[in-house]
Amino acid sequence: MIWVSWRRQRAQLLTLLGLLVVGAGVITLLRSSMIDSLTSAGLTGCVSVPLDQCTAPAAAAKSFAEAWANPLDIARMSILFGPALIGVFIGAPLFARELEQGTHVLAFTQSVSRTRWMVSKLVMALVPALVVLAVLQSMVSWWLSAAGTLGPLMNGPFTALNFSIGHVSPAGYALFAFALGTFIGVMSRRTLVAMTAGLGAFVVVRFALAGLVDRLVPAQRVEVSPDKELTVYTDGSLVLDHGYLDAAGQPVAQDKVNALTAACKSVPQGSGTAESQQEFLACLPKSGLAKRYADFIPESQAWQVHLVDAAIFGALAVLLLAGTTWALRRQS
Repeated sequence: MIWVSWRRQRAQLLTLLGLLVVGAGVITLLRSSMIDSLTSAGLTGCVSVPLDQCTAPAAAAKSFAEAWANPLDIARMSILFGPALIGVFIGAPLFARELEQGTHVLAFTQSVSRTRWMVSKLVMALVPALVVLAVLQSMVSWWLSAAGTLGPLMNGPFTALNFSIGHVSPAGYALFAFALGTFIGVMSRRTLVAMTAGLGAFVVVRFALAGLVDRLVPAQRVEVSPDKELTVYTDGSLVLDHGYLDAAGQPVAQDKVNALTAACKSVPQGSGTAESQQEFLACLPKSGLAKRYADFIPESQAWQVHLVDAAIFGALAVLLLAGTTWALRRQS
């Protein structure tokens, strides 16, 4: 059964192999060229430190960032779109084409059970695709790490694009997209319908669940006096909520905060001076705004968010594959 599946899906497998070889070669060459650019511009020591600590000329860092922004963004986008492409071009046609052309009847009349036939096709289609995606994802991460804080990583792991291509999240997305495509393909029995509907459904679910994972990971809270700055906005953390606390430690409603801060702004004389700013900050605790707070997930816990993210989409994929099995067993 594995041999039959290989014969029927060899074009797809050879295409994946070609993408892997070409992609790995291009990334390796571009990374080598980028490192040469870093060395020639004297920016090697700046990739592992914040930009404000870079000792190289600011013009050199800006020139490097502008020159390599597009290639690095294209590499990230290729990993971002990878799961959707797996669902559309591998998952959706897998069973839909068999049902549409009627070739599934021959498979059903053989001594091999329907479950074994389905599992062999799923394994031969899904495993190579996941391997190729994982290898290319690792190579893109390898390339991004060479650019360090001079590249997209300067924005932290929780920006939308960085998060979507990090850790195990792409594997979870790919598994879900593949399972969604196969399920719609079996239910619709039409390849084109499965491809278009699968893509649309995948995009909708990805956006719908984008904020759910952040709420499932325990957040930390930091509290500072009104005259202090919250560093969580600049250290790569994911800020979930922020605002002011009253003297009892309870969050103050935003409309009340606006009214109290507006009242404090009207107290100082000589607006814009250092003394007026101090008077404004001193007024906040007296008005009831005792502290500023922020609920956040630190950068060091990004891997936990990725695990939860992959678990959510993996669980949905398992349900869809179970539905696919049920639907196939009912096909005549």
